[in-house]
Amino acid sequence: MTENDLASLLVEHRDVMESLVSREASGLLKFENPEDIVQGMILKALGSEATFKFQGIPAFRSWLTTIARRHIADRHGHWSALRRGSGRIIRYSASGTDGFPFDLTPVGTQTGPSTFASRREQCVLAIRALDVLTPRDRDLVRWICDGMPLSEQAERLELTGESTRKAGQRALERFRKAFRLVARTAQ
Repeated sequence: MTENDLASLLVEHRDVMESLVSREASGLLKFENPEDIVQGMILKALGSEATFKFQGIPAFRSWLTTIARRHIADRHGHWSALRRGSGRIIRYSASGTDGFPFDLTPVGTQTGPSTFASRREQCVLAIRALDVLTPRDRDLVRWICDGMPLSEQAERLELTGESTRKAGQRALERFRKAFRLVARTAQ
Protein backbone atom coordinates (compact mmCIF):
# COMPACT_ATOMS: atom_id res chain seq x y z
CA MET A 1 0.00 0.00 0.00
CA THR A 2 1.35 3.42 -0.92
CA GLU A 3 1.38 6.49 1.30
CA ASN A 4 -1.30 8.05 -0.94
CA ASP A 5 -3.56 5.04 -0.42
CA LEU A 6 -3.09 5.25 3.35
CA ALA A 7 -3.69 9.02 3.30
CA SER A 8 -6.92 8.49 1.36
CA LEU A 9 -8.08 5.87 3.86
CA LEU A 10 -7.25 8.20 6.76
CA VAL A 11 -9.29 11.02 5.22
CA GLU A 12 -12.14 8.63 4.51
CA HIS A 13 -12.16 7.32 8.11
CA ARG A 14 -11.47 10.61 9.89
CA ASP A 15 -14.74 10.12 11.80
CA VAL A 16 -13.09 7.28 13.79
CA MET A 17 -10.46 9.69 15.09
CA GLU A 18 -12.89 12.56 15.70
CA SER A 19 -15.27 10.37 17.72
CA LEU A 20 -12.34 8.99 19.73
CA VAL A 21 -11.20 12.54 20.54
CA SER A 22 -14.68 13.49 21.74
CA ARG A 23 -14.98 10.31 23.87
CA GLU A 24 -11.48 9.83 25.25
CA ALA A 25 -9.53 13.08 24.95
CA SER A 26 -11.75 15.52 26.83
CA GLY A 27 -8.95 16.23 29.32
CA LEU A 28 -6.66 17.29 26.48
CA LEU A 29 -9.11 19.87 25.16
CA LYS A 30 -7.99 22.32 27.88
CA PHE A 31 -4.59 22.37 26.21
CA GLU A 32 -5.11 21.47 22.57
CA ASN A 33 -7.57 22.04 19.79
CA PRO A 34 -9.48 18.85 18.74
CA GLU A 35 -8.34 19.42 15.15
CA ASP A 36 -4.69 19.45 16.28
CA ILE A 37 -5.18 16.16 18.12
CA VAL A 38 -6.72 14.55 15.01
CA GLN A 39 -3.86 15.91 12.85
CA GLY A 40 -1.38 14.38 15.30
CA MET A 41 -3.17 11.04 14.97
CA ILE A 42 -2.94 11.25 11.19
CA LEU A 43 0.79 12.04 11.35
CA LYS A 44 1.35 9.12 13.72
CA ALA A 45 -0.60 6.80 11.38
CA LEU A 46 1.38 7.99 8.36
CA GLY A 47 4.59 7.45 10.32
CA SER A 48 3.50 3.88 11.05
CA GLU A 49 2.88 3.08 7.41
CA ALA A 50 5.77 0.60 7.31
CA THR A 51 4.06 -1.65 9.84
CA PHE A 52 0.61 -1.37 8.23
CA LYS A 53 -0.79 -4.03 5.93
CA PHE A 54 -4.28 -3.49 4.56
CA GLN A 55 -6.50 -6.45 5.48
CA GLY A 56 -9.92 -4.92 4.98
CA ILE A 57 -11.82 -1.97 6.41
CA PRO A 58 -12.63 -3.50 9.84
CA ALA A 59 -8.95 -4.33 10.43
CA PHE A 60 -7.95 -0.86 9.22
CA ARG A 61 -10.40 0.84 11.61
CA SER A 62 -9.07 -1.30 14.46
CA TRP A 63 -5.46 -0.39 13.57
CA LEU A 64 -6.43 3.28 13.32
CA THR A 65 -8.17 3.17 16.71
CA THR A 66 -5.03 1.68 18.28
CA ILE A 67 -2.84 4.41 16.72
CA ALA A 68 -5.29 7.12 17.81
CA ARG A 69 -5.47 5.84 21.40
CA ARG A 70 -1.69 5.68 21.55
CA HIS A 71 -1.52 9.30 20.37
CA ILE A 72 -4.04 10.39 23.02
CA ALA A 73 -2.02 8.59 25.69
CA ASP A 74 1.18 10.25 24.45
CA ARG A 75 -0.42 13.70 24.59
CA HIS A 76 -1.78 13.02 28.09
CA GLY A 77 1.73 11.97 29.10
CA HIS A 78 3.19 15.12 27.57
CA TRP A 79 0.84 17.45 29.45
CA SER A 80 1.16 15.46 32.68
CA ALA A 81 4.94 15.73 32.53
CA LEU A 82 4.65 19.49 32.09
CA ARG A 83 2.16 19.70 34.93
CA ARG A 84 4.50 17.94 37.38
CA GLY A 85 6.24 20.58 39.43
CA SER A 86 4.32 23.42 37.79
CA GLY A 87 2.68 24.15 41.14
CA ARG A 88 5.97 25.67 42.30
CA ILE A 89 5.95 27.93 39.29
CA ILE A 90 2.45 29.11 40.16
CA ARG A 91 2.99 29.29 43.93
CA TYR A 92 5.87 31.64 43.49
CA SER A 93 6.02 34.83 41.53
CA ALA A 94 9.37 35.93 40.21
CA SER A 95 9.67 39.55 41.19
CA GLY A 96 12.49 41.57 39.73
CA THR A 97 14.91 40.58 37.06
CA ASP A 98 18.14 41.99 38.43
CA GLY A 99 19.21 39.50 41.07
CA PHE A 100 19.87 35.81 40.90
CA PRO A 101 18.40 33.72 42.23
CA PHE A 102 15.27 35.72 41.70
CA ASP A 103 13.41 37.04 44.68
CA LEU A 104 10.85 34.28 45.09
CA THR A 105 8.01 35.24 47.38
CA PRO A 106 5.00 33.06 48.20
CA VAL A 107 1.75 34.17 46.64
CA GLY A 108 -1.47 34.39 48.72
CA THR A 109 -2.45 31.45 50.89
CA GLN A 110 -6.23 31.86 50.69
CA THR A 111 -8.37 28.78 50.29
CA GLY A 112 -11.81 28.18 48.91
CA PRO A 113 -13.51 27.02 45.70
CA SER A 114 -12.84 30.21 43.75
CA THR A 115 -9.19 30.24 44.80
CA PHE A 116 -8.76 26.60 43.78
CA ALA A 117 -10.44 27.28 40.44
CA SER A 118 -8.20 30.29 39.87
CA ARG A 119 -5.07 28.30 40.73
CA ARG A 120 -6.16 25.47 38.45
CA GLU A 121 -6.69 27.96 35.64
CA GLN A 122 -3.28 29.54 36.28
CA CYS A 123 -1.69 26.11 36.29
CA VAL A 124 -3.19 25.33 32.88
CA LEU A 125 -1.91 28.67 31.56
CA ALA A 126 1.56 28.05 33.02
CA ILE A 127 1.70 24.59 31.45
CA ARG A 128 0.74 26.06 28.08
CA ALA A 129 3.39 28.77 28.50
CA LEU A 130 6.03 26.17 29.42
CA ASP A 131 5.09 24.13 26.37
CA VAL A 132 5.85 27.11 24.12
CA LEU A 133 9.39 27.40 25.48
CA THR A 134 12.37 25.54 24.11
CA PRO A 135 13.36 22.45 26.10
CA ARG A 136 16.39 24.28 27.51
CA ASP A 137 14.31 27.26 28.66
CA ARG A 138 11.72 24.91 30.11
CA ASP A 139 14.43 23.13 32.10
CA LEU A 140 15.92 26.41 33.32
CA VAL A 141 12.54 27.71 34.53
CA ARG A 142 11.89 24.45 36.37
CA TRP A 143 15.36 24.33 37.91
CA ILE A 144 15.11 27.92 39.11
CA CYS A 145 11.67 27.35 40.62
CA ASP A 146 12.90 24.14 42.25
CA GLY A 147 15.79 26.09 43.79
CA MET A 148 18.52 24.09 42.04
CA PRO A 149 21.94 25.63 42.72
CA LEU A 150 23.43 27.65 39.88
CA SER A 151 26.55 25.46 39.86
CA GLU A 152 24.45 22.34 39.21
CA GLN A 153 22.51 24.10 36.44
CA ALA A 154 25.81 25.21 34.86
CA GLU A 155 27.16 21.67 35.07
CA ARG A 156 24.06 20.20 33.40
CA LEU A 157 24.15 22.79 30.63
CA GLU A 158 27.95 22.63 30.33
CA LEU A 159 28.17 26.42 30.65
CA THR A 160 29.92 28.83 32.98
CA GLY A 161 28.07 30.11 36.02
CA GLU A 162 27.65 33.61 34.54
CA SER A 163 26.34 32.22 31.22
CA THR A 164 23.89 30.02 33.10
CA ARG A 165 22.71 32.95 35.22
CA LYS A 166 22.05 35.04 32.10
CA ALA A 167 20.37 32.10 30.34
CA GLY A 168 18.13 31.65 33.39
CA GLN A 169 17.16 35.31 33.37
CA ARG A 170 16.30 35.15 29.68
CA ALA A 171 14.35 31.90 30.15
CA LEU A 172 12.27 33.39 32.96
CA GLU A 173 11.58 36.51 30.91
CA ARG A 174 10.48 34.37 27.94
CA PHE A 175 8.29 32.36 30.32
CA ARG A 176 6.67 35.55 31.64
CA LYS A 177 6.02 36.77 28.09
CA ALA A 178 4.63 33.39 27.03
CA PHE A 179 2.41 33.30 30.13
CA ARG A 180 1.04 36.77 29.38
CA LEU A 181 0.42 35.84 25.75
CA VAL A 182 -1.28 32.56 26.64
CA ALA A 183 -3.40 34.31 29.29
CA ARG A 184 -4.48 36.95 26.74
CA THR A 185 -5.46 34.33 24.13
CA ALA A 186 -7.38 32.30 26.72
CA GLN A 187 -9.74 35.19 27.47
